[in-house]
Amino acid sequence: MADIISINGKVAYSITLDPSIWIFDDRKFKMEDFFAGAGQMEEKKEKEDDITRMGRLWDKELEHGSTPTKQSEQLFVEKKQISGDYGMPLVPFLRNAEPAADAIALICRTETGEEYHLPLAEAEKAILCFAIDGKPIREDGPVYLYYGDGRNMDSPIRQIISLTVV
Repeated sequence: MADIISINGKVAYSITLDPSIWIFDDRKFKMEDFFAGAGQMEEKKEKEDDITRMGRLWDKELEHGSTPTKQSEQLFVEKKQISGDYGMPLVPFLRNAEPAADAIALICRTETGEEYHLPLAEAEKAILCFAIDGKPIREDGPVYLYYGDGRNMDSPIRQIISLTVV
């Protein structure tokens, strides 16, 4: 199994993806939100809630001073414990690779030699699941590709080694 995935083909920039570090990326989301159809809506609501909460904490610290170190350390340890299945949208990576104007599809190549063809518009809606139970996918990984409409929810594309724009 490869730990990285390349985006290549009819692109201005070939890109290498390392899904093992995506757990720290702000664009990640829980896969259950995606499967429930709430992915985008829930993400926006969480960001708004976070901004409101940060504003309240800022006001509190201005009035009463900062939180003692022991409490800060405890909060950090609690945040560090990550669980659940996580995914990332494929579209930001495709956009960074800058597909050619005449590009029409994306080919997902797997370790077993299989190829899955997706129209480029559909590929931009795809989701890459990179963590199961808070841990990187080792078996059949490093990512599972789900179509944006969730139709392959029970059988994602696994063992992806490259994504080729054609």
